[in-house]
Amino acid sequence: MKRIYSFALVALGLLFMTSHSATAQTAMTARGVIEANIEATGGLTAWREVKDLVSEADIAFEIPQMGTLELVLESWSLFPGYGYTNIELMGGPAVVSAEQVNQKAYYTPLEGWMEMGGTRTELSNLPAAQREQFQRSSAKGELEFLNLPDSALVLLEDEVLNDRPVYAVNVTTNGTTVKFLFDKETKYVAAQETNSPVGKILSVMSDYRDIGGGFIMAFTQTAEMGGQGTQTISFSSIKVNSGVTPDQIAAKAGVKKNTAAPE
Repeated sequence: MKRIYSFALVALGLLFMTSHSATAQTAMTARGVIEANIEATGGLTAWREVKDLVSEADIAFEIPQMGTLELVLESWSLFPGYGYTNIELMGGPAVVSAEQVNQKAYYTPLEGWMEMGGTRTELSNLPAAQREQFQRSSAKGELEFLNLPDSALVLLEDEVLNDRPVYAVNVTTNGTTVKFLFDKETKYVAAQETNSPVGKILSVMSDYRDIGGGFIMAFTQTAEMGGQGTQTISFSSIKVNSGVTPDQIAAKAGVKKNTAAPE
Protein backbone atom coordinates (compact mmCIF):
# COMPACT_ATOMS: atom_id res chain seq x y z
CA MET A 1 0.00 0.00 0.00
CA LYS A 2 3.02 2.29 -0.29
CA ARG A 3 1.60 3.97 -3.38
CA ILE A 4 -1.62 4.76 -1.48
CA TYR A 5 0.39 6.72 1.08
CA SER A 6 2.33 8.42 -1.72
CA PHE A 7 -1.00 9.47 -3.27
CA ALA A 8 -2.03 11.00 0.06
CA LEU A 9 1.05 13.20 0.18
CA VAL A 10 0.56 14.27 -3.43
CA ALA A 11 -3.10 15.09 -2.85
CA LEU A 12 -2.30 17.51 -0.06
CA GLY A 13 0.62 18.94 -1.97
CA LEU A 14 -1.40 19.66 -5.06
CA LEU A 15 -3.94 21.58 -3.01
CA PHE A 16 -1.42 24.01 -1.70
CA MET A 17 0.42 24.35 -4.89
CA THR A 18 -0.85 28.27 -8.91
CA SER A 19 -1.13 39.91 -18.04
CA HIS A 20 -3.17 39.71 -20.86
CA SER A 21 -0.84 42.35 -22.34
CA ALA A 22 1.56 41.21 -25.05
CA THR A 23 5.24 40.90 -24.09
CA ALA A 24 8.08 40.08 -26.42
CA GLN A 25 9.81 36.78 -25.62
CA THR A 26 13.20 38.48 -25.76
CA ALA A 27 12.15 40.83 -22.95
CA MET A 28 10.39 38.23 -20.79
CA THR A 29 12.04 36.97 -17.61
CA ALA A 30 11.03 34.28 -15.14
CA ARG A 31 9.87 36.95 -12.70
CA GLY A 32 8.06 38.73 -15.50
CA VAL A 33 6.13 35.56 -16.39
CA ILE A 34 5.03 35.15 -12.77
CA GLU A 35 4.02 38.81 -12.51
CA ALA A 36 2.00 38.48 -15.72
CA ASN A 37 0.22 35.42 -14.30
CA ILE A 38 -0.71 37.32 -11.13
CA GLU A 39 -2.11 40.23 -13.12
CA ALA A 40 -4.06 37.93 -15.46
CA THR A 41 -5.76 36.12 -12.58
CA GLY A 42 -6.82 39.02 -10.38
CA GLY A 43 -3.98 41.47 -9.84
CA LEU A 44 -1.26 41.83 -7.22
CA THR A 45 -3.10 44.31 -4.97
CA ALA A 46 -6.34 42.32 -5.00
CA TRP A 47 -4.65 39.00 -4.22
CA ARG A 48 -2.76 40.57 -1.32
CA GLU A 49 -6.09 41.62 0.18
CA VAL A 50 -7.53 38.08 0.19
CA LYS A 51 -7.92 37.02 3.83
CA ASP A 52 -9.25 33.47 3.51
CA LEU A 53 -9.94 30.68 1.04
CA VAL A 54 -12.57 27.93 1.41
CA SER A 55 -12.89 25.10 -1.10
CA GLU A 56 -14.66 21.78 -1.71
CA ALA A 57 -13.70 19.14 -4.27
CA ASP A 58 -14.09 15.56 -5.41
CA ILE A 59 -10.93 13.50 -5.94
CA ALA A 60 -10.71 10.48 -8.22
CA PHE A 61 -7.53 8.41 -8.03
CA GLU A 62 -7.31 5.74 -10.72
CA ILE A 63 -4.91 2.98 -9.69
CA PRO A 64 -3.79 0.49 -12.35
CA GLN A 65 -5.09 -3.05 -11.76
CA MET A 66 -6.94 -1.93 -8.62
CA GLY A 67 -9.69 0.49 -9.56
CA THR A 68 -10.64 4.04 -8.63
CA LEU A 69 -10.60 5.65 -5.21
CA GLU A 70 -13.31 8.28 -4.76
CA LEU A 71 -12.70 10.92 -2.11
CA VAL A 72 -14.11 14.25 -0.99
CA LEU A 73 -12.07 17.21 0.14
CA GLU A 74 -12.87 20.24 2.27
CA SER A 75 -10.31 22.94 2.98
CA TRP A 76 -10.32 26.16 5.02
CA SER A 77 -7.39 28.61 5.01
CA LEU A 78 -6.90 31.92 6.79
CA PHE A 79 -3.86 33.94 5.77
CA PRO A 80 -1.25 33.97 7.00
CA GLY A 81 -0.69 30.66 8.72
CA TYR A 82 -4.03 29.07 9.70
CA GLY A 83 -5.80 26.19 8.02
CA TYR A 84 -7.50 22.81 8.08
CA THR A 85 -7.90 20.26 5.28
CA ASN A 86 -9.95 17.07 5.48
CA ILE A 87 -9.95 14.29 2.84
CA GLU A 88 -12.25 11.29 3.26
CA LEU A 89 -12.73 8.08 1.27
CA MET A 90 -16.19 7.70 -0.26
CA GLY A 91 -15.71 4.58 -2.36
CA GLY A 92 -13.16 2.32 -4.00
CA PRO A 93 -11.65 -1.18 -4.08
CA ALA A 94 -12.51 -3.31 -1.06
CA VAL A 95 -8.81 -3.85 -0.32
CA VAL A 96 -8.40 -0.14 0.48
CA SER A 97 -9.74 1.01 3.84
CA ALA A 98 -10.71 4.51 4.91
CA GLU A 99 -7.98 4.44 7.55
CA GLN A 100 -5.36 4.00 4.85
CA VAL A 101 -6.31 7.05 2.81
CA ASN A 102 -8.27 9.45 5.03
CA GLN A 103 -6.15 12.43 5.93
CA LYS A 104 -6.32 15.66 7.88
CA ALA A 105 -3.99 18.61 8.27
CA TYR A 106 -4.34 21.41 10.83
CA TYR A 107 -1.96 24.29 11.38
CA THR A 108 -1.58 27.67 13.05
CA PRO A 109 1.42 30.02 13.26
CA LEU A 110 2.36 28.20 16.49
CA GLU A 111 1.73 24.53 15.80
CA GLY A 112 0.12 21.96 13.57
CA TRP A 113 -0.18 18.30 12.62
CA MET A 114 -1.01 15.99 9.76
CA GLU A 115 -2.90 12.69 10.14
CA MET A 116 -2.53 9.99 7.52
CA GLY A 117 -2.72 6.20 7.63
CA GLY A 118 -3.88 6.38 11.23
CA THR A 119 -0.72 8.22 12.29
CA ARG A 120 -0.38 11.83 13.42
CA THR A 121 2.81 13.74 12.59
CA GLU A 122 3.56 17.09 14.18
CA LEU A 123 4.15 19.87 11.68
CA SER A 124 7.54 20.57 13.24
CA ASN A 125 8.68 17.08 12.20
CA LEU A 126 7.84 17.54 8.51
CA PRO A 127 10.41 18.67 5.91
CA ALA A 128 10.64 22.43 5.48
CA ALA A 129 9.19 22.35 1.97
CA GLN A 130 6.12 20.45 3.18
CA ARG A 131 5.61 22.81 6.14
CA GLU A 132 5.64 25.76 3.75
CA GLN A 133 2.88 24.16 1.68
CA PHE A 134 0.63 24.37 4.72
CA GLN A 135 1.65 27.64 6.33
CA ARG A 136 1.24 29.82 3.27
CA SER A 137 0.98 33.58 3.48
CA SER A 138 -1.32 34.04 0.49
CA ALA A 139 -4.23 32.41 -1.31
CA LYS A 140 -2.15 32.49 -4.50
CA GLY A 141 1.17 30.67 -4.31
CA GLU A 142 2.73 32.69 -7.11
CA LEU A 143 2.77 35.75 -4.84
CA GLU A 144 5.26 33.96 -2.61
CA PHE A 145 7.54 33.36 -5.60
CA LEU A 146 8.03 37.11 -5.88
CA ASN A 147 9.89 37.03 -2.54
CA LEU A 148 12.49 34.61 -3.93
CA PRO A 149 15.84 35.78 -5.30
CA ASP A 150 16.29 35.86 -9.07
CA SER A 151 18.59 32.84 -8.78
CA ALA A 152 15.61 30.73 -7.63
CA LEU A 153 13.54 31.67 -10.70
CA VAL A 154 14.85 30.36 -14.02
CA LEU A 155 13.20 30.88 -17.40
CA LEU A 156 13.73 27.80 -19.57
CA GLU A 157 13.16 27.28 -23.27
CA ASP A 158 9.54 27.55 -24.41
CA GLU A 159 7.56 24.31 -24.59
CA VAL A 160 4.28 23.10 -26.07
CA LEU A 161 1.53 21.55 -23.93
CA ASN A 162 -1.61 20.17 -25.55
CA ASP A 163 -0.78 22.06 -28.77
CA ARG A 164 -0.45 25.39 -26.96
CA PRO A 165 2.85 27.27 -26.51
CA VAL A 166 3.87 27.76 -22.88
CA TYR A 167 6.56 29.53 -20.91
CA ALA A 168 8.58 27.15 -18.72
CA VAL A 169 9.87 28.44 -15.37
CA ASN A 170 11.82 26.54 -12.73
CA VAL A 171 11.05 27.67 -9.16
CA THR A 172 13.37 26.46 -6.38
CA THR A 173 12.45 26.66 -2.69
CA ASN A 174 14.19 24.81 0.16
CA GLY A 175 16.27 22.85 -2.32
CA THR A 176 13.22 21.57 -4.23
CA THR A 177 12.67 22.61 -7.85
CA VAL A 178 9.26 22.61 -9.53
CA LYS A 179 8.77 23.45 -13.20
CA PHE A 180 5.74 25.61 -13.94
CA LEU A 181 4.28 25.92 -17.43
CA PHE A 182 2.38 29.16 -18.16
CA ASP A 183 0.09 29.48 -21.17
CA LYS A 184 1.65 32.19 -23.35
CA GLU A 185 -1.70 33.66 -24.35
CA THR A 186 -3.68 33.65 -21.09
CA LYS A 187 -0.68 33.61 -18.71
CA TYR A 188 -2.57 31.03 -16.59
CA VAL A 189 -0.64 28.13 -15.05
CA ALA A 190 -1.12 25.31 -17.55
CA ALA A 191 0.79 22.65 -15.61
CA GLN A 192 3.49 21.98 -13.08
CA GLU A 193 6.06 19.20 -13.07
CA THR A 194 7.76 17.84 -9.98
CA ASN A 195 9.54 14.77 -8.66
CA SER A 196 8.03 12.65 -5.90
CA PRO A 197 8.47 9.24 -4.24
CA VAL A 198 6.40 7.73 -7.10
CA GLY A 199 8.43 9.42 -9.84
CA LYS A 200 7.86 12.46 -12.03
CA ILE A 201 4.40 14.00 -11.66
CA LEU A 202 2.84 16.23 -14.30
CA SER A 203 -0.18 18.14 -12.97
CA VAL A 204 -2.31 19.84 -15.63
CA MET A 205 -4.61 22.72 -14.61
CA SER A 206 -7.79 23.46 -16.57
CA ASP A 207 -11.36 24.79 -16.36
CA TYR A 208 -10.35 28.24 -15.19
CA ARG A 209 -13.25 30.29 -13.81
CA ASP A 210 -13.89 33.67 -12.25
CA ILE A 211 -14.80 32.92 -8.62
CA GLY A 212 -15.91 36.51 -8.02
CA GLY A 213 -14.12 39.81 -7.76
CA GLY A 214 -12.10 39.06 -10.88
CA PHE A 215 -10.15 36.23 -9.22
CA ILE A 216 -9.43 33.43 -11.72
CA MET A 217 -8.70 29.91 -10.47
CA ALA A 218 -8.45 26.41 -11.98
CA PHE A 219 -11.33 24.12 -11.07
CA THR A 220 -9.68 20.93 -12.38
CA GLN A 221 -6.23 19.50 -11.66
CA THR A 222 -5.21 16.23 -13.31
CA ALA A 223 -1.95 14.58 -12.28
CA GLU A 224 -0.15 11.71 -14.00
CA MET A 225 1.67 10.13 -11.09
CA GLY A 226 4.77 8.45 -12.45
CA GLY A 227 3.01 5.38 -13.79
CA GLN A 228 1.28 4.77 -10.44
CA GLY A 229 -2.06 6.16 -11.54
CA THR A 230 -3.97 9.31 -12.41
CA GLN A 231 -5.42 11.70 -9.87
CA THR A 232 -8.10 14.24 -10.77
CA ILE A 233 -9.23 16.96 -8.37
CA SER A 234 -12.52 18.58 -9.43
CA PHE A 235 -13.50 21.60 -7.37
CA SER A 236 -17.20 22.20 -6.83
CA SER A 237 -16.71 25.41 -4.85
CA ILE A 238 -13.91 27.94 -4.29
CA LYS A 239 -14.60 31.06 -2.25
CA VAL A 240 -12.46 33.90 -0.92
CA ASN A 241 -13.02 36.36 1.93
CA SER A 242 -15.77 34.34 3.62
CA GLY A 243 -14.92 35.71 7.07
CA VAL A 244 -13.23 32.56 8.39
CA THR A 245 -11.71 32.92 11.89
CA PRO A 246 -8.95 30.96 13.69
CA ASP A 247 -11.45 29.59 16.20
CA GLN A 248 -13.74 28.34 13.39
CA ILE A 249 -10.81 26.50 11.83
CA ALA A 250 -9.90 25.01 15.21
CA ALA A 251 -13.48 23.83 15.66
CA LYS A 252 -13.39 22.14 12.23
CA ALA A 253 -10.27 20.29 13.33
CA GLY A 254 -11.74 19.37 16.71
CA VAL A 255 -9.23 21.53 18.57
CA LYS A 256 -10.80 23.19 21.60
CA LYS A 257 -8.55 26.09 22.55
CA ASN A 258 -7.73 29.68 21.69
CA THR A 259 -5.72 29.64 18.49
CA ALA A 260 -4.67 33.29 18.37
CA ALA A 261 -0.94 33.84 17.95
CA PRO A 262 0.76 36.03 20.56
CA GLU A 263 1.20 39.66 19.59
